[in-house]
Amino acid sequence: MALQPFMDAPADEAPPYKLVDILPMAYPKGQAPVCEMTGLPAKIKCETEHITLFYNNRETAEESWHGIMGKIAPLLGPLRSPPNVIGSEEDRRKREYTLDLSKKALVDLCGQEADKFLVAGRFELALPGAQQEMKFLTELYGDGAVELVAAYLRMAEANVGLARYQQAEQFLSMANWSILKNPDASNALRSKLHRNFGKVYAARGKLDEALDELAKDIYCSSLASGPEHVDASPGYFHAASVFYAQHRIEHALAFYDKVVDAWYKFLVQCRSDPDVGRDVGEAARREAVDMLRRVLATRAKLLGDAHVATGEAKYALGLLHLFNGTDLNEARELVKDAAQTYSKHLGPDHEKTKDVVDVLQRIPAETPMESAPDTAAAVAPSTAGHSLPSTAGNLGRTPDDFASAFPFPADMKRAATQSPIPLPPTGGRQRSSGFDPMTPSSAGLAAS
Repeated sequence: MALQPFMDAPADEAPPYKLVDILPMAYPKGQAPVCEMTGLPAKIKCETEHITLFYNNRETAEESWHGIMGKIAPLLGPLRSPPNVIGSEEDRRKREYTLDLSKKALVDLCGQEADKFLVAGRFELALPGAQQEMKFLTELYGDGAVELVAAYLRMAEANVGLARYQQAEQFLSMANWSILKNPDASNALRSKLHRNFGKVYAARGKLDEALDELAKDIYCSSLASGPEHVDASPGYFHAASVFYAQHRIEHALAFYDKVVDAWYKFLVQCRSDPDVGRDVGEAARREAVDMLRRVLATRAKLLGDAHVATGEAKYALGLLHLFNGTDLNEARELVKDAAQTYSKHLGPDHEKTKDVVDVLQRIPAETPMESAPDTAAAVAPSTAGHSLPSTAGNLGRTPDDFASAFPFPADMKRAATQSPIPLPPTGGRQRSSGFDPMTPSSAGLAAS
């Protein structure tokens, strides 16, 4: 079953819900239940010990349950049930206050769950959380409130992932209208709005319009956090992907370089100051892994696996894995390759090479045959034999763990910048419906 990996109960245990077929005609006129997700007449009811939910079909019911309902069902019952006794006006105010607090807590949970599935590419499971978040926010603030923009954007992103571009544009239009009515909306929200418009236009082949929106995204995120902050990196990444599709390879590589630059500087700062990494959430870090993998693959294809820029991408991705505390094996291989590349281009005694080797030495090996210090010695023998404390079990679980396991001077420079941002072309933009990186237009890049 496709949804099995996200089920709370093991496969051999009965799920904590029961799906039962119902006949809409069996209910009195005007009282037939409707689907939680689609608003269509319900044909299935999902019975749980806390609440009974209604859906149009079994697939929608299962997606809703595994997407969010399995986590919030215990709270939905009390929220949706009418009070037993009306009570005094003061009692009603207290109950409304308590309900509002509960809804605000559920808003945060629904948004977090939706983000988790969006980053994982499980867009069908992200929709239920984003939709429930939107419902709670509407109950709290009313239609069109600026507080709903984040939920609109999650709904749009999930629909883009499901190739439902018309629905995505509808939610983006709703978000845009809310922002227009609230001129004090933050630049961070405006950035995400333009980024999602750019992704929709890029997916529909409207590359010029996509670049315009992504330029606005980068501008707004730069106003909010700075042009070199990691929050701006998705805008650079998606703009690079559009340039790539337009055969504007130098522009694509330059904007991919901005992605590496932002995350490299972030990780450098985290290694000297753990407080820097506390405000970057899990969803952003998982998205960064996907972006850096794409940058690495593109640089390796166009510049060559031995190019120093490819080595830099490997090192940045390896550090990010260590910061996240995940994919230790991949991190070890990436840092090892980066150490070999830096040793070849910069020399084993270069400050940067020594740092990469030091990080490699600090990554615990799986077996004695994979001893990290021995591997590092093959790259830079002058650093072999340096006694280091064990960091096993202390890798990036928190920003403090990362900083203590992989200390780093705050003023360390990058090995080399791949290329400067080129000036905009004087002519019109090139159009293309696709891009083959093996075409002659990319020839000679490895020598740049």
